Formats: sequence, C-alpha cells, structure tokens
Amino acid sequence: MRFNRIFLLLLCVTLCFCGCQKTNTLPHVNDTKETGLLDELIFLGDSTTAHMQQRAAVAPSQIWATRNRYYNLDSRVTYTKILLPETGEELTVAEAAARKKPPFLIITLGIDYGVYYYRNDLDKFRLYYEKLLDVIKEASPDTVLVLQSIFPVARESATITNEMIDRANEVIAAIAEERGLIYVDASTPLKDNAGYLKPSYCSSSDGIHLTAAAYDAVLKNLACYEQRIKEKGS
Repeated sequence: MRFNRIFLLLLCVTLCFCGCQKTNTLPHVNDTKETGLLDELIFLGDSTTAHMQQRAAVAPSQIWATRNRYYNLDSRVTYTKILLPETGEELTVAEAAARKKPPFLIITLGIDYGVYYYRNDLDKFRLYYEKLLDVIKEASPDTVLVLQSIFPVARESATITNEMIDRANEVIAAIAEERGLIYVDASTPLKDNAGYLKPSYCSSSDGIHLTAAAYDAVLKNLACYEQRIKEKGS
C-alpha cells in the first residue's frame, strides 16, 4: 500500500510538471484580445498590413490588402483594388467601405512607393493620402478612421531610411490633427535605441517586413488607444 501511495504521488507530480511545461510553450495570446476592440477593427494597408494575415493575432477577414500584397501610395490610390476577404472579390477601398461599413478602419500606408518616391515632395504624399481618406469617408461616413504611422525599417534597408519615414509620419500626424482623426504612433514601440526597427522584429533581408513578435507589439500598442477609438465611434 505504501508503495502504491508513493507511486501515485510521483505520478501526480510528473503530470503537473508536464502540464506546466506544455502551458509555457503555448503561442502567446495577444493582450488586446481582452480589450473587446480588436475583433472590430479592419486593417487597410500595404505589404506590411498584408503580412498580418499570417503573422498577427487577427482574423484574415480583418485584413484589406491587394492580391499582390502591394498597395502603392500614388495617383491610383483610390482606384487600386483590394480583395474583400469574405468573398474574394476585387473592389476599390471605397467600394469595400460602402459594402461593409466597417466601424473602425486602421490605415497603415506609405511604405510601398510613397515614402521613397515622394521623399522630396511631401505635398504629393499628402495629396494622395488625403484622396484616399476622402473617398472612404464619402462611402462610409460613420466609419472611424485611425491613421497608424508607417513602421520603421531595419539597418538592412538599402533605399528607404527612417528619416524618410519619420518625415512622412509627421505628415500623417498633421492630417489626423487637421481632420480630427486619431493618429497612432506605432513606430516608436518598434525601434531600438539607435532608431532602427529592432532586429527581432525584422523578418526580411530588405529590412522592411515584420515578424509575428512585431505585430504583437503593434496590436498591444493599439490597445493603448482603445478608449479614444471607442469614443470616436460612440
């Protein structure tokens, strides 16, 4: 009997230890899930947004991106077509907004084409950015638009610099202030002490694209703006 009791005790300890080990290896669940806001957000943007489909703790239906994953900020910004996740249809952003009427739209745009090509012509950068905002607002007036900063790049980036991105983000922040929209600084939380994208947050040799850990940080940062975003929608 004594042997049986010792055996059962050892078995329980072993099972508890294994259970703890298993819990510690589970994928991280993003804290923003607890806020109640994350599931209501639609994310619109360029390649850095498209990659959220595989690397972020959001549903694929929450990502509005083009078929080729690139969304240039240029003269065709209002004509470019995104894939509507639910149906696979290709629609302009205005058409998608009119169809879906999203309560909250997080816009992260500019790394594809815009930042580099308009680095010396930020007025043109502003023009195309605001054209997109205008058509979305006309199509879905009640949608709360949240302008998220362009993400920083790592040291490996050969053409795009963080100085270019910072100047473009200043334009986006100014647009948000003038229009009474929320500007989300997602750049600062992703930077290292030297002002580059943290190495652990970079997933590509071009220094531009993000890891799952980076998107986790982006979503946690968004959670800090939850109250302001919800107030805009009330």
